[in-house]
Amino acid sequence: MTLARTLEPETMDAFDEAVAYLQMNHAEVNRIFVDDLFAGGTTGPRVIDLGCGPGILAIEIASRDKAIEVIAVDLSTEMLGLAKQEVDFAGMLDQIMLHQADAKAMTGYEDEIADTVVSNSLVHHLEQSDEAIKTSMRLVKSGGRVFIRDLMRPESAAEVESLVQTHAGGENEVAKQLLRQSLHAALTLDEIRSAAAGCGIDAACVHATSDRHWTLDWTRP
Repeated sequence: MTLARTLEPETMDAFDEAVAYLQMNHAEVNRIFVDDLFAGGTTGPRVIDLGCGPGILAIEIASRDKAIEVIAVDLSTEMLGLAKQEVDFAGMLDQIMLHQADAKAMTGYEDEIADTVVSNSLVHHLEQSDEAIKTSMRLVKSGGRVFIRDLMRPESAAEVESLVQTHAGGENEVAKQLLRQSLHAALTLDEIRSAAAGCGIDAACVHATSDRHWTLDWTRP
């Protein structure tokens, strides 16, 4: 029997949780995300990062190409506060703009304003995963890309624990629990392919790209 999905809060509003998330070692995951993003096709010059969290992914993207402008969006005030510090420390306040907005809808943002829309680990926070996909499709220009990556829910609790030990075994207990909850909240590969197909994206655009991640890479016609 497939492990049932257990939702977690949509936003991380507690300061201590936001700090714990920032302190987790995401460097390798972010590097691989951006490596794959750039290797897959043209990126930018305007990139929107939906659910930017503490801004580390936006910094990684911006650091690869000084011509890229990143609009980094999050709903959490605590996360954006941390992101401001990180972006400032990286010396990228002129290249990365932080916006507080609901990534599910991006109300007030015009259609087709981005060359690339990215999102990392946002979808598992959403009850309706297709909301982020539809919003990304609306925001990207013709010929632009939507590149979304998130965790993939294992088939059993035992597999969850195995992944937690493999990828967060050296972290503190708070970090381990954050990853554990996220894996329980994540979608299976079949679920995200079904959601993508419902948005008009060929299921072939969604692939398992690690032992715990799926990736959606779609170019708007």
